[in-house]
Amino acid sequence: MQIEILERSIDPAAFRNDFVAKRRPLLVRGYGKDWGATQKWKPEYFKQRFGDTSIQTKTFPGNGKIVLERADLSSYMDSLTEYEESLATSAPRARPAYWHDVPIFQMFEELMQDVAQFEPALLPRFYRANWSQYVQFFMGPSGSVTKLHFDTLRTHNLFFQVSGRKTWTLLPPSDFERCGRRQWRWFDLDPEAPDLARFPEYRQARPVTVTIDSGDLLYIPPGTLHHVRSLDPCISFNIDFHTPSSVMDSFRFINRGMPREALYYNLISFLGLVLKLPEKLLFRFYKPYLNYVS
Repeated sequence: MQIEILERSIDPAAFRNDFVAKRRPLLVRGYGKDWGATQKWKPEYFKQRFGDTSIQTKTFPGNGKIVLERADLSSYMDSLTEYEESLATSAPRARPAYWHDVPIFQMFEELMQDVAQFEPALLPRFYRANWSQYVQFFMGPSGSVTKLHFDTLRTHNLFFQVSGRKTWTLLPPSDFERCGRRQWRWFDLDPEAPDLARFPEYRQARPVTVTIDSGDLLYIPPGTLHHVRSLDPCISFNIDFHTPSSVMDSFRFINRGMPREALYYNLISFLGLVLKLPEKLLFRFYKPYLNYVS
């Protein structure tokens, strides 16, 4: 597997034709370097503006399990700051949970001004007018790890790193059966320390590792397996989107473990992208996906 790297920008038509249509991974370094978000989005910024908001956090204890908890945003921001400060001492605090898969612009519409330079034309026409409503936001401490998985709807993934660094290990969909799949989309193999006695076929796998930094844009095609480690306190967001080709392709997995909920949301995408029903009509049925735990 290879990932192409560009600097600062990419023409939207070239992105759609040369990468999305051909399912080629891409990293654009510095794409959002000058955005308000990359300059301002820090724990203190969120605490001052939205501190009283109740949020849901997640921890990932392993084996595909996800534990949900609630906290007020101000306390959560304090926990992030205190944890990072404690790493310099002999008694670091327990790592805080991950504020994960959040429809951030539905919660705080005023943050849209901080991403005004985003180019909706990167996306298929179906998503462009309402693109911000499809955003999922991630915030967490250094050392946070999301174990090897693929995106649950087998969508394209457009990922924006707002602050901090993350290391991604990517594997192509063809390595699906080499990594010990558990449940629908999680894998037992750890690509940072692969157990080749347990997963001997991983020797034929084609992983690629890339570290992304503040302002970078990463695109990964549908079904790409990815393991993600935060090297610093990190803030990021992504947009999962389908094309007619990818949503049709997703139906091949109905008998390979795809949950009914994933099938439901892919059917909604099919109605818009293939049958051309209006996005405004369909979004209220798709919206719960943005808080879907899988």
